[in-house]
Amino acid sequence: MSVHHDEATPVQQQDSMSGGLKILLPVLLLCLIAAGIFYMTRGSGDAGHDAHGGHDSTATHENHDQHGAATAHEGAATHVTGKLDTLTGDFIYDLGENVEIELPNNGGKLTVGKNSTEYQLVQFLNNKSAALDTVKGNWFEFTNVRFKSGGAELTEGSEAQLKNLVAIAKAYPAAQFKIGGYTDNSGDKAKNLALSQKRADAVAAKAKGLGAAATSIISAEGYGIEHPIADNATAEGRAQNRRVAVNVKAK
Repeated sequence: MSVHHDEATPVQQQDSMSGGLKILLPVLLLCLIAAGIFYMTRGSGDAGHDAHGGHDSTATHENHDQHGAATAHEGAATHVTGKLDTLTGDFIYDLGENVEIELPNNGGKLTVGKNSTEYQLVQFLNNKSAALDTVKGNWFEFTNVRFKSGGAELTEGSEAQLKNLVAIAKAYPAAQFKIGGYTDNSGDKAKNLALSQKRADAVAAKAKGLGAAATSIISAEGYGIEHPIADNATAEGRAQNRRVAVNVKAK
């Protein structure tokens, strides 16, 4: 006795395929909608990240006043070179080739390195197209101002650069400067903040003692461990972060 197997007719096959498509099409449509929503959401998140700026260290300073740490490193894009003095723990900057700067208003001449604070500062003050940055500040790290270990007493070698700062302040009488002090991240955060304030105050007081007008050195602020310019995980980086800087507030 033979068993009869029903075979689908062409019409039945077409109906079956049509039914499958009816089920599949809505599923595909839902997948496309979900993919579109995912893409738009992800794009929105990336745009928000870009707008945030990814944090500016070199920073970050006015963001330094809030502090953007815009120094010669951010403002003038100077490449920092130097080495750690293992005896003193200081970072010794490579000041570069010596050049002569003639200051305006009969301010005389300065012979300084191209990587020095003085050179970068005068370049900024002379550049009429270099606008003041009211968000990040216009910060320049002192390349030759240092303190005796653990305190706010300036080393003897610091006076030469501060004398140059005074000469620059006198040559640009409309300019106003703020001094910032910083430490590395070693030790107690509160003590570091207090020490950085004392160091900023010491530099401001020394500059005024050397002849800078009170209207040119208008303020001093300590930021403690905030706004590092180098990696605190290394001795060389910590030495760079133990520093003072000058911010041009008016020019």
